[in-house]
Amino acid sequence: MGWRNGCTEESDDFTIEDRAVVPNQSPPIAYMVRVSPDYFRAFSIPLRQGRLFSASDSGDARHVALISETAARQFFPHEDPIGKRINTADEGQPSWWQIVGVVGDVKYTGLADGMQPALYQPLSQAGSQDIFLSVKAGPDPLSLTNAVRNEVGALDPELPVSEVGTLEHRFVTAVAQPRFRSTLIALFAVLALVLAVIGIYGVISYAVTQRTHEMGIRLALGAETGGVLKLILKQGLFLALIGVLIGLGLSLALTGLLRQLLFEVSAADWETFGGSAGLLIAVSLLACYLPARRAAKVDPMVALRYQ
Repeated sequence: MGWRNGCTEESDDFTIEDRAVVPNQSPPIAYMVRVSPDYFRAFSIPLRQGRLFSASDSGDARHVALISETAARQFFPHEDPIGKRINTADEGQPSWWQIVGVVGDVKYTGLADGMQPALYQPLSQAGSQDIFLSVKAGPDPLSLTNAVRNEVGALDPELPVSEVGTLEHRFVTAVAQPRFRSTLIALFAVLALVLAVIGIYGVISYAVTQRTHEMGIRLALGAETGGVLKLILKQGLFLALIGVLIGLGLSLALTGLLRQLLFEVSAADWETFGGSAGLLIAVSLLACYLPARRAAKVDPMVALRYQ
């Protein structure tokens, strides 16, 4: 069994000491997380500044708190937050907490949501009725379920233990619906790309085949085979580039519709756009080259009679 820690989570507002409250303006709001000292080590949340909680932060000690990087940037943009005090209770009965450290950001509300500011308080000082117990274990974490239940039962036989599961399972559950939507959209996108490839190849190939008579005239007048092929490819590339540029413009204009389905990926992903555009251009060139090459090998007199 690795490090153990408990935590509770909720959103709440607070005030900052020596900072005037602006009328008709909402107070700062942060995601309040009450944790035990080993919480950050168990979840590999890095310390950016100051210190973490320790065993000395007991209930009768000075109340201390940690804030996330987003909270530090949002609430203390041009000053050092270490040593600042915040009040998490009513002004009539203030509850002051001194900031002693800044830790890395964590998304608590969902992967697709923006990064929220977080405020951490020690469980020994804030307390809570409901606690999530996290255990850092080996390859088979569920094998420790009975051991954890026995440990909790030894502390208080009447304490219920529920919602036992792994962090991986929670993650899979959280991303199941967005992943399904993204997979469905990806399948439709691939199907649309295949249809576009088939359509472009068919249209351009047919258009080039219809120019067999023209190529026969050019060859009969002494044009080189390579020159004729180069001309056909250049004209086909020009049309393909116009179509790709129009398609890219329309795609970029519609990327906003996909932002809610993406996580840590820009809607304007240039690798995807570049790969799709390159594929369509390559197909266009191939559709020009193959029929033009066949027509260039035909005897000019036969090509002249082609209808």
